[in-house]
Amino acid sequence: MCKFTHLKKTITLAISLAISLPALSVEKDQEQTIDDIMTVTADETDKKPGTSQEISDQDIRRNGGTNFGTIMRYQPLISAPGSIAGAGGTKSSWDRGGFSGYNIRGLDANRVSIDVDGMALPIAQRRFNTVGRAGFGTYAIGRDYIDPYMYNRVDIESGSTSVANPNNALGGSVSFKTKSANYYLYPGKPSYFGYQNGYDSADKSFNQGLTMAFGDDQLNGILVLSRRDGQQTRNYGDSISAYPENWRSNSILVGIAWQATDEHLLSAHVDYNNKTKHSHYDTWNNRGSAISSHDHQDNKNNRLSVMLKDQWQPSNLSWIDSLVTQINYQQTKVYDNTDINTIGSDKFNIQTHYNTKSYSFASTLLKHLYNQTISVGINGKWSQDESPFYTSARPNHIVIFPDGDYTKPQADSRSYELGGFAEDRIAFNNDTSNKIYAIPGVRVIYKNTKPRHLENMAVSSISASQLAQQYRSNSDFQVLPSLAFMYDIKPNFTAYLQYKRGAQMPNQNQLYGSYMAHSNIYALLGNSKLKTETSHNFELGVKGQPTDGIQIASSVFYSKYKDFIAYTRYRKSIAGTRARTIFEAENRDKAYIYGAELSSKVNLGTWIVSFNGLSAHLAIGYSQGKSKSNYLGDKNVEIDTVAPMKGVIGLNWDDPNNIYGVSLTSTIQKGKRAKATSRESYDNNGQPIPNSNEKYFSVPGYGIIDLTGYVNFTQNIKLSGGIYNLTDHKYWDYLSNNKLYQNSDRKYINMFTAPGRTFQLGLDIDF
Repeated sequence: MCKFTHLKKTITLAISLAISLPALSVEKDQEQTIDDIMTVTADETDKKPGTSQEISDQDIRRNGGTNFGTIMRYQPLISAPGSIAGAGGTKSSWDRGGFSGYNIRGLDANRVSIDVDGMALPIAQRRFNTVGRAGFGTYAIGRDYIDPYMYNRVDIESGSTSVANPNNALGGSVSFKTKSANYYLYPGKPSYFGYQNGYDSADKSFNQGLTMAFGDDQLNGILVLSRRDGQQTRNYGDSISAYPENWRSNSILVGIAWQATDEHLLSAHVDYNNKTKHSHYDTWNNRGSAISSHDHQDNKNNRLSVMLKDQWQPSNLSWIDSLVTQINYQQTKVYDNTDINTIGSDKFNIQTHYNTKSYSFASTLLKHLYNQTISVGINGKWSQDESPFYTSARPNHIVIFPDGDYTKPQADSRSYELGGFAEDRIAFNNDTSNKIYAIPGVRVIYKNTKPRHLENMAVSSISASQLAQQYRSNSDFQVLPSLAFMYDIKPNFTAYLQYKRGAQMPNQNQLYGSYMAHSNIYALLGNSKLKTETSHNFELGVKGQPTDGIQIASSVFYSKYKDFIAYTRYRKSIAGTRARTIFEAENRDKAYIYGAELSSKVNLGTWIVSFNGLSAHLAIGYSQGKSKSNYLGDKNVEIDTVAPMKGVIGLNWDDPNNIYGVSLTSTIQKGKRAKATSRESYDNNGQPIPNSNEKYFSVPGYGIIDLTGYVNFTQNIKLSGGIYNLTDHKYWDYLSNNKLYQNSDRKYINMFTAPGRTFQLGLDIDF
C-alpha cells in the first residue's frame, strides 16, 4: 500500500504555496467588472494533467544555457549531474568527464528518457571492465550529444512518462525539438537570417551560430550551423584547479517542409553533431587520498540523425482528424583513447568504443468528437550496439588472464521494441466554463534484447558457446494503464489528480555488462534474466492562470517502485570457471519517492500601472526517498540520487518599449550527506546485513545570485549577457559529488567545486 503519511509535510507545503500567490490578487480581482475583463481561454487540448514544462530557445539564451547542463540551471527538481575526467569518486582511469544524463525527482541517468525529435539518445554506459564493484552507480560515457543552439525548445515531463510517449521511462523525459523554418517564417516574411555568438568564462568557450530559413507555406527550408570551442570547466580553484582540457564541436541541421497536397504536409531533416576533446588529468584512487597515475585522453563522439514526417489531415474521412507518421534513423559513435602513466609501474594505452545504430517509427491518430478527444498510436524501434575494446597492457597474471587483464565492457547486442497506446479525453459539463475531464489511457510495450558476436567476448579458457550460457536473450511485455481527472476551477486554471503505472525494461549494459568475467578471482556480471523495473505514480496539482497576472503550477507526488536493478554478491561458479565471488545484477531493491514542487510567475504591472514590465518568479522543489534491498535485516535508507530542497527566486524587469531588460535570480539549496550502505559488500552468508561504517562528504548548502540582462540596440541587434555566482561563493553540486568520501584529501574534494564568479556575453543579429 502507498504510505500517504509520507506526504503530510509536502501536501501542506504545496497547498500553502499554491493558494498564497492567488490570494494576493483577490482584492484586485473582485474590483474588476465584466466590461474590464478580456478572457483568453486555453485550448482544451492544450490542458494536460501532470507536471510538464517547455523551455524555449529565448529562455535558454536569457538564462545562460550554453550546454547540456546549464539549460536546466533554474529548474528546482531537474538537474544534470556530471563528473570530471579521471578516477576518484568511483571512476576508472579512462572514464571521460562530462554530464551523465538528467536527474528528475530523484531518478537519473537511464531512468530518464532523452530524445531528439522523438528518437531516443543512447543510454549512459557503465564501464565495468576495470572499476569493479567500486564503480556502482557511475557512468563512463554520458548522454551529451546535443548543442543547445540547434533547438527551438526543450519539453520536459516529470515523473513516469505519459502513455502517448513512445520513449517510456520511470523518471520522466527530456525532448529536444530541432529548429524548423515555419518557426521563423510567416505570411509576408519569406526569409530569415539569424547570427548568434557568445563567450562563457566558465569554460572559456566561444560559440557561433547561423540560422537561415526561406520559403512560404507551400515549400520552405532551413539551414542551421553551430560551432563551439572551449576548455575545461573551471572550479573554484582555491587549492587544485580543474585539469586542462580543450574541446570543439560542430553541428549542422538541414530541413525542408512541403505542403504536397491540401491534406499532406511532408517534412524531413538531417541533423549532425560531433565533438572532440583532449584532456590531461591525474588519476586518484577511489578514496581520493593519493594520485596513482598521470593520464592523457582524446575523446570523440558524433551523432547523425535523419527524420521523415507526414502530417495528414484528411477531408473526406469522418473517423480521422489527423494522422502523424514519423520515421527516424540515428547513428552514434563514441571513441576514447587513453594513455595511462601509472606511478611506479608501466605505461599502457586503452581504447574504448561505444557505437549504436537505431531505426524507429511512430504513428498517432487523433479524432475530436463533441465531448471527446481520442488518440491512438503505434510505435516501434530496432537498434544494435557494439563496444570494441583494446588495451596494450600486458597481463599481470598470465595464468588467470591469458588474453589480458580486461575484457570488453559488455557484449554487443541487438534489441527491438513494439508499442501502442490509446487515450480518451472525455469532457463533462461541456457547455460551462467549469468543465470536468476524465482521461483514461493505456500503453502496451514489448521489448526483446539479445547478445551478438559472443566470439568477441571469449578468452582462451572460455568459448563463445560457453558464454552463450551466461549471455542470453531477454524479453518482456508490459501493460501500463493511466487515469486522470481534471477540473477547470477557472477557464484557464485547472486542478488534476493522476495515476500512472510506469516501467523501465533492462538495458544491454545491465543484461550483458562484464568486469573480469572470465577470471579466477571475482567478477561483476550482467544478468539476462532481469525483470522490468515498475512503478505506481500518483500526483495531485493545479496549473494555469488563477487570475490576471499570475501563472502557477504546483503539485504533490508519490511514486512507489519495485524490482530496482542493483548488484548482489554471491559465491558461485559461472560458465567456464570454478566457484568464486560474483557480483551479479538483480532486481534487488524496492523504493519510494515523494515530494512537492511549485513554479509561479507574477506580473506586477497587472495591478500597478507604473510597474508594467516588472515581474517576479518563484520555484521550489522538495523531495524525499528511501530504498530497501531484499537482504536479510535490511532497512529503508535514503536514496542518494534524491537532491535536497532547492529554491529559485527572481525579479525581472523588461522595458515596456522593448529596449532593455534585466534579471536578478537567486538559487538556494540545502546541504545533504548521502547515506552509505553495506549492500554492495554484503556476502549473503545468512546473517543480517550490517550497517555501513563509511561516511560520505557532507555537501554543504549554498546560495548564489545571478545578474543577467539584454539591450536591443535596434529591432534586429541584441546584446545580452550575465554575471553568474555574483558573490563568488564556493559551493559543490550535491548530485555530482554525493559519493565523495569524508576522509578524502581536502585538496581532492576542493577539485570538485563549482565555478566561482563567471560571466557570459553574446550578440544576436536577426533579419
